[in-house]
Amino acid sequence: MRKYLLSTSALAGAALLSSAAIADVTISGYSEFSYAQSDHNIAANDGNLMGLDQEVHISFSNKLDNGMTVSAKNEFSTHDGAGDDTFMTISGGFGSLTLGNTDAVSSSMDMNPSDLVQEEVGGTLNKGTAANTGTATIGTDTGTGGANTTKLTYMLPAIGNLTAGISAGTQGTLAGTDDLTAFGARYTLDAGGAAVTLGYATKTTEGASVDTDISSVGVKVAMNDLTIMVANSTKEASGEDVSTQSAGVSYKVSDAMTLNFSTVTSEDDIDTGEEYDANHYEAVYTIASGLTAVVNVSDWDYTKGSTSNNTGAADYNGTTTKLTLKASF
Repeated sequence: MRKYLLSTSALAGAALLSSAAIADVTISGYSEFSYAQSDHNIAANDGNLMGLDQEVHISFSNKLDNGMTVSAKNEFSTHDGAGDDTFMTISGGFGSLTLGNTDAVSSSMDMNPSDLVQEEVGGTLNKGTAANTGTATIGTDTGTGGANTTKLTYMLPAIGNLTAGISAGTQGTLAGTDDLTAFGARYTLDAGGAAVTLGYATKTTEGASVDTDISSVGVKVAMNDLTIMVANSTKEASGEDVSTQSAGVSYKVSDAMTLNFSTVTSEDDIDTGEEYDANHYEAVYTIASGLTAVVNVSDWDYTKGSTSNNTGAADYNGTTTKLTLKASF
């Protein structure tokens, strides 16, 4: 990604006005335009759709006299005027402390094969009510989810090949009924020339009556141009006992072309018969530095099951073909 760095030398004039340290400022961003064609069993979801995702990222970094580093990041979704990750980080020999709106540590430490695919489409899943709204409670990948809410995350300094951290935060209510805690760890090793990474993550979100617990465990093996990942996750919540398995493969054919594939299977032991299956096929082609084209084909099949928790849901299945042009700056 091309970045524009405003160093202290570029701000020399301002330095004359203040003895305080001046931070390095990095400005970057991206723009993604997509066109998707969906073949869906629900008529309201069957058709074509164009989309735009565009963001500007502004980062600050300042090295303190005591050796610590203070940095801050601001991400703005310029296509809809919304904010995204906004946080500050204090790092040093003690590790790092991140404060603000960003994902919990579980999101960066879990093993989620869906991450090998850039533009997967999971289909529109229905929890009930109107035909196009809501999502089914079944899992659609083996990640632990993001939740860009206000929280703090502490990352331990690396202990050999082990990295680990913990997050705590609030989701937005004063009553304390939706507080979040998360933990994640990764361990890397070399096995016959292959880089092997083991990952474990868990996240608990408090509920008014029942907490939501999500955990994920998986392994990634990278050797030369081939990367393979497998993972399993569980989710326990009110009316839910979901188990999800997924696997993914990424192969770099050349400097310009990469092929990706992932598959996911999920079922709820409480909602008898509720199942979700999806496969994602993808080709990523680098047109030039900073410009990439992605072609993705996703097919999915969701069965609502027969118990009372999903009485208003609908069975969904279909295939979406999506072309995305990505420009980074």
